[in-house]
Amino acid sequence: MSAVPYEKICELSSPLYFPLEIDGAIYMVSQNGDILKFKDGQFKAEFHISGQPYSIVIDKPNKFIYVADMAHQAILKRYIDENSQEQIVEFLKEYEGQPLLGPNSLLLSTKNNLLFFTDSGPFGETSIENCKGSLFAIDMDAQIVKPLALQCLAYPSGICLSNDQKLLYLCETGKNRVLRFVQTDAGIFYYSTYIQLNGRFGPIACAVSQSEHLYVARFEFGYVSEEGQISIFNANGINVENVSIPQCPEISGLTFSSQKSNILYVTENSSTPSCLRILINIEEKDEAKKKEKDKFK
Repeated sequence: MSAVPYEKICELSSPLYFPLEIDGAIYMVSQNGDILKFKDGQFKAEFHISGQPYSIVIDKPNKFIYVADMAHQAILKRYIDENSQEQIVEFLKEYEGQPLLGPNSLLLSTKNNLLFFTDSGPFGETSIENCKGSLFAIDMDAQIVKPLALQCLAYPSGICLSNDQKLLYLCETGKNRVLRFVQTDAGIFYYSTYIQLNGRFGPIACAVSQSEHLYVARFEFGYVSEEGQISIFNANGINVENVSIPQCPEISGLTFSSQKSNILYVTENSSTPSCLRILINIEEKDEAKKKEKDKFK
């Protein structure tokens, strides 16, 4: 396992979660209720909610921001109305009359116009002995909520899509494994255990690179380990590399840069909550190989 150099691009006093890059700006959420934006060396609060945000997605065409709010056990929608006033409203709070436990990770599929989210509740509420976590998909056109895995998961956390958006990966932290959901042509999702991990507490976040490598952030408590770990898997689910991040064991989110395929942004909370910028060598090598191949086309 090789250690990777990293740069802290920002620090905060409150825990940070799930970074997201849009048009060169890095968005992330803070447990104090702030939705933060980092761009061109400037760090500011974009807006604030009176809750406990865990993740966001941005619907650019409609100019909506959806927020997973653990405190209110709801997904919120933020937008600017016709009078240029900010509005933050409840978008979803229950399924078939039952309240959500607490949304964790949000993911918007632009191809299918589906909003996926994990419903985990606070850390530890859905565990091995209480597998009541879920994965849902909201059809944004029909405004219908569909359960893909209902009340059967042990702290479902980070989710990500393959580049063609036909596969969805889910970190089931409590069982130390990654599940894969496959969508058929009929729109039905089937899932199974894709990767069973050993060691550390469990996977907490994931992201797919342009070269279709699956990156899995493996959370561990700071008093157990002094280093963070990200495991990298190829398209066949084979572990091709593990990278360590010194002094950063409590990873809480990761995302790839949309502008540079070998840059990974990571949020981490073990000492001073911070967002890191990491150069990934395996992606740098793949990008160089692709450029070499393109010369002969």
